[in-house]
Amino acid sequence: MSTHILLLLLAGIALLGTFIIPGLIRDKLVSLPIIYVAFGYGIFSLPLELPLMNPEDARLDRQVMEYITEFIVIVSLAATGLKLDRDPSLKNWSSGLFMLAIAMPLTIAAVAFLGWWWIGLAPASAILLGAVLAPTDPVLAANVQVGPPNEDLPEDDVRFGLTLEAGLNDGLAFPFVYLAIALAGATDVGSTLLTWAWWDFGYRIAMGTLMGYLIGRLLAYVFYEFKRKMAEVRDTEIESGFFILAATLLTYGLTEVVEGYGFLAVFVAAVVSRRAGEAPDEEAKEDQIETYEAAEQVEQAVLGIFLIAFGGIIATGGLYDLTLNGAMVGVALIVLIRPIAGLISFLPSKLPWVEKVAISYFGIRGVGSLYYLAYAHNSEIFDNIDTIWSIVNFTVLVSIFLHGLSVKPFMRWVDRRMGRPDRVSQ
Repeated sequence: MSTHILLLLLAGIALLGTFIIPGLIRDKLVSLPIIYVAFGYGIFSLPLELPLMNPEDARLDRQVMEYITEFIVIVSLAATGLKLDRDPSLKNWSSGLFMLAIAMPLTIAAVAFLGWWWIGLAPASAILLGAVLAPTDPVLAANVQVGPPNEDLPEDDVRFGLTLEAGLNDGLAFPFVYLAIALAGATDVGSTLLTWAWWDFGYRIAMGTLMGYLIGRLLAYVFYEFKRKMAEVRDTEIESGFFILAATLLTYGLTEVVEGYGFLAVFVAAVVSRRAGEAPDEEAKEDQIETYEAAEQVEQAVLGIFLIAFGGIIATGGLYDLTLNGAMVGVALIVLIRPIAGLISFLPSKLPWVEKVAISYFGIRGVGSLYYLAYAHNSEIFDNIDTIWSIVNFTVLVSIFLHGLSVKPFMRWVDRRMGRPDRVSQ
């Protein structure tokens, strides 16, 4: 069997798995990402002539990883924004905003400090490690997010807060990746920090938000006008899926052209498009569900293939440069730094302690972290980058297994303590 036929077979298995496996594991502890990563690890451990993906040392592999993870994240952000039912406001969104404004900067600072003090990374590399590992992943955190749009069950603060955090923090973490890149090649630190503050942190966040708002309004108008005018001419059910994919790519691309944060714009556009115009009727609600499901299906299809490849990376040297100190930083992030930072961020909040603990615990790391690291590595200016790759790979791996195995019993416990119906099995 030739290599490319074997790869096509693996891709077919991954795509078929997204259709079959979720129903088989509905009441099981194991999660879909765990199965895919374990499968990839097992396949790439066999004596087969499979091409190895080596993002640490091969620039082409690194670019491939950057582009694939970038695509997965932007489609995931679109789906995440589409399924938020709460209207934007400080009160409605407080459970996620506390995490974004307080917990994420604390996490970046703590991981960066450990990277510098404990591992011995240069300051810029330590900041990169913190920025890469800080965001809660919008892709792998689906099990602790709200359900589809217009769901009958109300959005509880745990699932809503984690969904909002995952949707926004990929855009808000990017400034710190740029800070690390800027400091790595800086000759004048003061001038570098000033430029970073007004450009990377100020302009790019503002432009990402503005572009997301404007494009979201425009595309919502185009979508509903198209559906209304064409409904009597031909069936437009399939076109809803094409439209959401086109809208997502257009939003991301146009925002990046004006140097705003495309991730942020995609999420904002998805949120805005759901609220454009009058209150939705039943047909509009069906359209929202269709577009969400189309985005989710595209995301899950590509994600399955990528997770198998990630299992292959782990099997073929992805942890080769991992040290005990590096592994301890990864574990500390998941079981100490993120939970403590989350609890600190909720000190002003009146949420029940059970919900505070749950939101703080589920800081799932995943595809977004790998994208940021591949993006930064392609700048070719960081020392000890192989060490950072191993730490990030290890942390993502631990998060996939630890959070994947604990999410169902933990969320059942939370729902039971809060007197809510069991949503885990639904």
